[in-house]
Amino acid sequence: MTTLAIFLGLFFGLCLFLRVPAAFAMGIGALGAFVYNDFPLTQMCQALYNQLDSAPFIAIPLFVLAGAIMEHGQISEVLINWIKFFIGKIRGSLGLVTIVASAAFGVITGSAMATISAIGRIMGPSLEKNGYSKPYIGALLASCGFLGIMIPPSIPGIMYASASGEKTSEVWLSTIGAGLLFVVLYCIINYIKVGRFETREEGPKFTPGEYIRAAGKTTWSAMPAIIMPVIIFGGIYSGVFTATEAGAVTCVYGLLYIVIKFIVTRSATNMKALVQSAVAAGISTGTVCILAAFANAAGRVITLAGVSAALTSFVTENIGNPYIYLLLVNILYLFAGTFLECNCAILILVPLLLPPAKALGIDPVHFGAITLVNLSVGNLTPPFAQGIFMSSKVVGASFVDIVKEIWPFLIASLIVILVVTYVPWLSLFLI
Repeated sequence: MTTLAIFLGLFFGLCLFLRVPAAFAMGIGALGAFVYNDFPLTQMCQALYNQLDSAPFIAIPLFVLAGAIMEHGQISEVLINWIKFFIGKIRGSLGLVTIVASAAFGVITGSAMATISAIGRIMGPSLEKNGYSKPYIGALLASCGFLGIMIPPSIPGIMYASASGEKTSEVWLSTIGAGLLFVVLYCIINYIKVGRFETREEGPKFTPGEYIRAAGKTTWSAMPAIIMPVIIFGGIYSGVFTATEAGAVTCVYGLLYIVIKFIVTRSATNMKALVQSAVAAGISTGTVCILAAFANAAGRVITLAGVSAALTSFVTENIGNPYIYLLLVNILYLFAGTFLECNCAILILVPLLLPPAKALGIDPVHFGAITLVNLSVGNLTPPFAQGIFMSSKVVGASFVDIVKEIWPFLIASLIVILVVTYVPWLSLFLI
């Protein structure tokens, strides 16, 4: 366990006190553990290379680029208008549109921060104009941001699959039930807090024929966003291509979307969006790759030092009850999620916590759902809640004021965590 203490001491010490980026702090921690155990450093080099020389891992830059293209291609605004057409007359509709659009936008980006930014910049002014307070808007956006992780494809889902050895497609499916439960509970909260006091929006009166034509027109304009999940899930679950190949197909689809849009509109804005997408995707991919490579090195030294085996033995001998173990895992994940970025926490904790879970008979795909839900909720948990910081920048409200409004959403999130943890069916019914 001394190896683990050295790694965590260097990692957290450098991250929290010296402000070293998480990826490099993890690499320094892994290097310290290798030196302490007198393991050959060639093992560390091999671990760095092996993590990146992986076919499933190629899916990450491909999906990142596809999502960036669709995000900078202004597809989010079209998607919101489509959702607003169908639910825009319900009381509290703007809040409902924000929630549903955040979940739908996850199909495009799979990133919590991108979802908060894109949806917030479009919906924020409309929500404020209709009487929603800035702190409540910030709380709503922060709470909905991680719905993009629950609804596949998601980068954290790929990271868990890489760390655990499970199929990416199964990990993606395991969080859909939780994502839908989040949407339902958040819609109820929005209605209780705001919607029931809101005047029902009056829109144009449609005859049945006019409504069908208007619905068809709105749906046609949103078709680029609607087709994407059809390509991804239709291809993967029909066996036409793997999750990695789906990333490539989706990337080509995004490029074709931008090119066709440029040909039709002849607007330089579309080519500018392509350049912005490439830059954003390059930065995100570089960050994830460095993080994953050093995390694999850390996992290698922890395994070589026998830490995973010792932890598994300790859990099976002293805990034994899978329900108690999962409760402790939930507490640890929630705590880690307040300090660490989701992908970073997955790569550090899963190699440690998954072997004892398997020894206790817990399904690794179910454990993946527990992992992703917990670490996503960490975005809402003060004091270091990334989602709240991001939403405060988007809406211009203070962190403290948003925290005062976040509690109903946080309580609902804890309920979802308990349901996902102790009702495995919710995570496994689609698999």
